Amino acid sequence: MRTAPDSPEESMHVSITRPSTPEEALALLRGARSELGTPIADLVVTDEHLTTAFANRNRRPEWVWTADRDGRTAGRVAGWGAPANDQPWILDFFDLGEEPDRVDVMTALLRRATADLRAGGLEQVELNLFPPAGWRDDPPPALPDLLAAAKAAGFEILVTRRRFRWTPAAGLPSVRDGLRFEPVSGPDDPVLADAYLRTFQGSLDAHTRRSLRTRDAAELAAEELADMVNYAGPVDGWRVAYDAGGALVGLVTGNPGAKVFTGYVGVVPEQRGHGYARELLAWMTTWQAEHGAEKVVGETDDENVPMRRAFEAVGFEEESARIDLVG
Repeated sequence: MRTAPDSPEESMHVSITRPSTPEEALALLRGARSELGTPIADLVVTDEHLTTAFANRNRRPEWVWTADRDGRTAGRVAGWGAPANDQPWILDFFDLGEEPDRVDVMTALLRRATADLRAGGLEQVELNLFPPAGWRDDPPPALPDLLAAAKAAGFEILVTRRRFRWTPAAGLPSVRDGLRFEPVSGPDDPVLADAYLRTFQGSLDAHTRRSLRTRDAAELAAEELADMVNYAGPVDGWRVAYDAGGALVGLVTGNPGAKVFTGYVGVVPEQRGHGYARELLAWMTTWQAEHGAEKVVGETDDENVPMRRAFEAVGFEEESARIDLVG
């Protein structure tokens, strides 16, 4: 009498492996392909990125899952997070492999990764996919497969986003006279925290709205500002802005370097509708350019039309898209 397989992986004749050391993780991930054809999707599979990310603890062996079938790699998934955090922020590394049933294999990987992360205390698992800007009309072949696997594994799309890029060829943007930009002492600066908290009111950001359904706003603001240091810090360039009359306008965060990120542009509710998002972004882009930026990237939700127009007004070009799924 034949017994049923103990798990879906057994029925598919694949085994899912989690490495125990960074060296083993690197060996398992090398040679992966993103198949999405965008700068960030292609970057995360490179040896240079992976080596640096594991050395910095942005990637960990316990955040890697690979599927093996008859001695060959059938699919791979990996997460990304802050060096001090126990769990990753996102799963962002996906290699579908070349098996005929690669959607099923990826589904099994995502189910296992989700189960392991939840067992480790992560309440919500998020996937970030980085397809081309025109993904709806002309999707790369891998995208429907990744979305199908994510859906089968219990994920749903939370939001779609746009990724923008500024380079010196666009020229330095002007900043409106009369605005005053004040530095902050750190992510826990009370003036910064108050400004950030106030921008939550009427926010167009899907992640913020979702989090506020179950989280205390002040607690969420403090946590997100602390996390922001990991991708838009140090705080040397972070600023709160005031108008000519001394009224708070909002805040902007970003980091110095050659390839940098605009972390957050927020305008307080009573100052919206006056084009201040463009001014905050222009100030930050100029500051970053003066500190050696050869490329500045930033993102916003598709729904956030005012921020999209601010990027375009400052000279950013749309580079790619992002699809955020939660499960």
